[in-house]
Amino acid sequence: MSGGNTAESWWNTQLLRAVTLYPWATMRPDAELKRLANNGVNTVFVVTKESDGRVFYDSDVAPNEVPGRDLLGELADAAAVHDINIVPTLFVLCDKFLLEQYPETVQIAKEGTEIRYPNVSAEHMHWACPSHDVVSEHLQAITREIAEYDVDGIQFTHFEFQPIVNGESSYLSCYCDNCREQYELGDVPDRSTEWVDRRCKQTDSLLRKLSDPFRDRSDFLVNIELEAFSDLETAIDDSRRILGIDQRDVAQYADMLTPRTAHIDLDMHPVWIREVVRSLREGTNCPITPSIRTGRGERPFNRLEEDELVSAIQLALHGGAHGVSLFSDGANIGRLTADQWDTATEMFDELDYFDREYGPASRR
Repeated sequence: MSGGNTAESWWNTQLLRAVTLYPWATMRPDAELKRLANNGVNTVFVVTKESDGRVFYDSDVAPNEVPGRDLLGELADAAAVHDINIVPTLFVLCDKFLLEQYPETVQIAKEGTEIRYPNVSAEHMHWACPSHDVVSEHLQAITREIAEYDVDGIQFTHFEFQPIVNGESSYLSCYCDNCREQYELGDVPDRSTEWVDRRCKQTDSLLRKLSDPFRDRSDFLVNIELEAFSDLETAIDDSRRILGIDQRDVAQYADMLTPRTAHIDLDMHPVWIREVVRSLREGTNCPITPSIRTGRGERPFNRLEEDELVSAIQLALHGGAHGVSLFSDGANIGRLTADQWDTATEMFDELDYFDREYGPASRR
């Protein structure tokens, strides 16, 4: 872990009251963070490397999403004023820009389809394969740049081998030329135990390299966001087989894990969030802060009602969560309704009171 999870680390002195924020060209960071602080937010996961590979700061290795503005720097300055923790989020293997430079690095499914929009990705994403050195080198260059900013942590998300799911059929990746050559040289049978192990070692190695610059920074949060599975009994095996991610192994590089508990997308009861938190805590021995989706993005929009949002937050905490993070459609905080903000603010104020009344979260 980057900071050894010591009691002095900021995430161990308070429950996270977080939101994910997608910056925009005309935003006024000071006004936005002031509003979030007034709503009880103490942590902002700010999208810093977008799914298209662009970034929200002046970079030497990736194009700036908003030329002429260093939004990460502006947000960091505003966060210091309003006592909010800023944690840049990187869409790790989603990178249209990188694939345009190196098209051979795209992930390819078993039946030969490149995993990029508009072929298969409903989220307009383009997936790079971690088996290529140029992919790892590019991502490490970005993390080194972010390490120069006065931010409070970093979040890694979307670093898996992305499968294609088409009704009853499911096609795993990656079968690019580089991966095929590695498996053929090692005489590794397709989808064998060794095949699964090798994919997990690749994602594990990538996260180790990306987290290296922050390993000795005791007050710098390394957060890893994971896919959550509906069947908790097989979740670790499913993650290994389908995504090439061993949740237990990647936890060693994290101070905190964030499962994407989008229960509204899965038509699950909020009690599922509690069970995901419990299961992941037991399986990884790592603090857990789930990401709770506040609504479906497809039209007609479907927003969580007040009672369901309250239940989702409360059940996460009952499961032993280290706080909660709210994710609105497209990480656009403006898509939370006024009623949702009222509910979130009330719940966040209760968490703040709990922190002040009972002391550091790490000692509870």
